[in-house]
Amino acid sequence: MQADLKAAISNHEQGRLDEAARVYDRILAENPQDAVVWNLSGVMAHQRGDHWRSIELIRRAISLRPLEPAFHSNLAEAYRAVGLYDQAVSSCQTALQLEPNSPGAANNLGLSWQAMGRIEEAISQFETAIRLQPGFALAHNNLGTVMQHAGRTEEALHHFRNAVHIDRGLAAAHSNLGQLLLERYKRQEALHHCLEAVRLQPWFPEAQNNLGNAFREIGRLKESQTCYIEALRLNPKLALTCNNLGQSFQEEGDLETSLEWYRRGLFIDPDSARIHCNLGSLFQEREQYEIAEQYYDRSLQLDPSLAEAHHGRGSILLEQGDIPSALGHFREALRRRPHFAAAHCSLGTIQEELGHLEQAERSFREALLNDPDHSGAHAQLATLLRGRLPDSDLAASRKLAANPNLTDGKRSALIFGLAHVDDARKDYLTAADELRVANSLSLADRTRRGQQYDPEMHDEFVDRLIEIYTPAYFERVRGSGINSDRPVFIIGLPRSGTTLTEQILASHPHVFGAGELGWAGSTFAKLPQIMSSNAPDWQCAGNLDGPLIKELASQFLNRLSALEPTAHRVVDKMPDNYLYVGLISKLFPQARIIHCRRDLRDTAVSCWMTNFRQIRWANDQKHIAARFRAYLRLMNHWKRALPTPILDVDYEETVLDVEGTARRLVSWIGLDWDQACVAFYEHQRPVRTASVTQVRQPIYGSSVARWKNYEFALSQLFTALPND
Repeated sequence: MQADLKAAISNHEQGRLDEAARVYDRILAENPQDAVVWNLSGVMAHQRGDHWRSIELIRRAISLRPLEPAFHSNLAEAYRAVGLYDQAVSSCQTALQLEPNSPGAANNLGLSWQAMGRIEEAISQFETAIRLQPGFALAHNNLGTVMQHAGRTEEALHHFRNAVHIDRGLAAAHSNLGQLLLERYKRQEALHHCLEAVRLQPWFPEAQNNLGNAFREIGRLKESQTCYIEALRLNPKLALTCNNLGQSFQEEGDLETSLEWYRRGLFIDPDSARIHCNLGSLFQEREQYEIAEQYYDRSLQLDPSLAEAHHGRGSILLEQGDIPSALGHFREALRRRPHFAAAHCSLGTIQEELGHLEQAERSFREALLNDPDHSGAHAQLATLLRGRLPDSDLAASRKLAANPNLTDGKRSALIFGLAHVDDARKDYLTAADELRVANSLSLADRTRRGQQYDPEMHDEFVDRLIEIYTPAYFERVRGSGINSDRPVFIIGLPRSGTTLTEQILASHPHVFGAGELGWAGSTFAKLPQIMSSNAPDWQCAGNLDGPLIKELASQFLNRLSALEPTAHRVVDKMPDNYLYVGLISKLFPQARIIHCRRDLRDTAVSCWMTNFRQIRWANDQKHIAARFRAYLRLMNHWKRALPTPILDVDYEETVLDVEGTARRLVSWIGLDWDQACVAFYEHQRPVRTASVTQVRQPIYGSSVARWKNYEFALSQLFTALPND
């Protein structure tokens, strides 16, 4: 019988639970008084997840041998598994009364305190267990876990490393070490430990989950999904594994499947701060910012310490132009997680927009110090420094761009950055090749995410605008808006000089540059909802009249007052507002509209070189040409139909005569001249466009006729452009 028991214990230790169980059952059938086997059967039930059965079996063992400390310690673990923490603590304390120097009981008491959220007591017990038995690998692993929970990551790493050094067969320690190394961006070392954990215990669901995380972090998304599915097969109640599957599909661009997994995770754990946070990121990616904001806020309610939620909330606020609040969230994210590369990168973005270019460079480099493979930081550093980018940084970016596991979105961002460097170095042949690849990758990524551009649909939209906003229409709605001259609208194609024009005006002491507010477009899109109509937005725009016109105008004026209560003029420089000139003129018949024009070939090159976050038509040359044709068609219509004129400002004339253009602009918006407008590059204000570095320096002429540098690569595009 002893030989059979020894073989059963060996099978038990090696994970052959069915073989061990058969022997345990046979022994108990022959000798129901064998307390040791009752205890072993209880331990096995616990390992299989049948914790209530485990409690029953171990209590049977204790009834036979009440003074055996190991039995009480094992019972504590079963109690802990079903959430009976007080009973778990009591059982551990009983075990320690029977054997005060029991490292196992001290370890289990630490686990119980940890489950109750009493972190300092847990740390004390794990340290006691290690003092009693320095080679206690499991106690080192558990101490690492609680140290990580307490934010003491260096100590956690130390104890996880100790655990795997002491016992190379401890799968949990390999898995935990791998996950923490991932959070420190040590991806290859993390992958090694996660693979080892799964090799040792392929039936360990948390190890499968963490291996999935490692594969996801290095871009092997299909393999990550396989691991997550296996983890859920082993334990269908792992909410965070559902979350991780959602992240994997989101990175792959399959947002619908991603959403399904996030929601499945929330069904299991409705109060998961991390899943709410990732849902926020998904809706943010879908440009549904109000929904994203709600998920981020809920995440922070559930866990105010979650750095990723602070970062996400900050990114929404930055998108809305609330830089002080965004800055607060990014700094809080870094306070909670100092090594958070994405937060360092976002901090650098704000510093760049504020004109603090040296600080921005330091932040991007801090991101890379923590995560040398952060594609966003490499891309932003390259775009910031351009021709001044050191060769070592250029080589690092090229090496990362060659990584076959990068997603299309990350690779395209890197290659756009490289193109700006080569363009600045006048290596136009290389830059053109890079831009071709970057735009192709970006187009594929947008298509995969359901963000395609349909030029025919846009042409139809422009047709409807032209049909609605006729001279007769404007005559009919005369006097229905608010006669305020406070709002100023700068319109035109992206990269046509709108940022420069705004910077010139915003340098005037009585003008506030509000950036790209997006109000007109969002209001136009919401007209069916505002008017409780099932008609399309363009049709609602044609039916808009009466008090609602003044109400919408008042809402916008109130928004301007909230941004800047005292300025005589507030500038909204959203280029796409050229689509909504009809709505703007209806609401504000006295508003000044400034139309920025630029050689369409130069504009096309600049759009082709820019890694836009939201513009969907700039990655395809045919789409660029179609968009430009629709733009000219609509602008020509506005000039015929509007009752009030629009001021045209040509970029090339501004370059030749800054002061002359500035005087025209200031006169157009009805203010007295101020010489500060000529030194626009000295004006400190946030600039939130791709022109952020250009408007921080005196005007230069190298961007005029820039198209000639790329005529060899873009001749078909130039031929397809309309004659302006």
